[in-house]
Amino acid sequence: MRSAFFLEGVAGSLFCIGALHGQGQELRRKILIVPPFAEEMNKSRHILAALSEGLAAAGHDVLMLDLFGTGDSEGDFSEATLDIWRADLDAATSCLAPRGNLELVGLRAGALLASDAVNRHEVKSLTLLHPLAEGRQQLTQMLRLRLASGLMGEGKKETVAELRQRLEKGECIEIAGYGLSGRLARDLESLALKKTPPTRVAHVNWIELAAAADRPLMPASQGVIDAWRETDAAISTAVVVCDQFWATQEIVRCPGVVHETMKYFAS
Repeated sequence: MRSAFFLEGVAGSLFCIGALHGQGQELRRKILIVPPFAEEMNKSRHILAALSEGLAAAGHDVLMLDLFGTGDSEGDFSEATLDIWRADLDAATSCLAPRGNLELVGLRAGALLASDAVNRHEVKSLTLLHPLAEGRQQLTQMLRLRLASGLMGEGKKETVAELRQRLEKGECIEIAGYGLSGRLARDLESLALKKTPPTRVAHVNWIELAAAADRPLMPASQGVIDAWRETDAAISTAVVVCDQFWATQEIVRCPGVVHETMKYFAS
């Protein structure tokens, strides 16, 4: 059975949902789910909850956490940094898989953070669900959301370039109710999948969403995969037919992505 609890992080308590089956079960798979953040997290929570529940029901040890300043964890998003989030994932890893054999699942920006964690932990497998190739994509998307909201008012118009300049000066910018700090903006821009080839990971499972099953992977994704395969990384890919639920106005069900992920862990 899954249960909710708080795990102590370096900057505050972290809300977790997990199913830890106790001692003496060393053969169980140890799966850490890393969600995206901000509004993408809100739109994705039901999908990741269904995945967590399914993995737990299959007998695996599974843990999903809200990073500091996100979801139900302590802290404000404006206080979050990449160093804090890395430490949060380290704390979750120590709780879930202290002896190694960790398996990571990341969605969108969570996939970037999961890939980044490979350099710090013994990771058996890495499952990336429609990952962002670079943190810069997440930052640009957030800034465009700010522009779309028209917060300046009185006929004034902002530009992405102006917003970037304000962030570089250390200003905190409000975007859809979340305060984005200049430091976190710089942190996001430092993340890129090509920088973290999974050379020590036994297998990478790459899953993307598309309008049709015969659609190819996105060019940015294929570029990362080609670069990783040059380092002899073992990568399987799959395309699931579903709307991009993290960006839709209404809550969208996507059983296909849960099924495809569960299929990998059943193998």
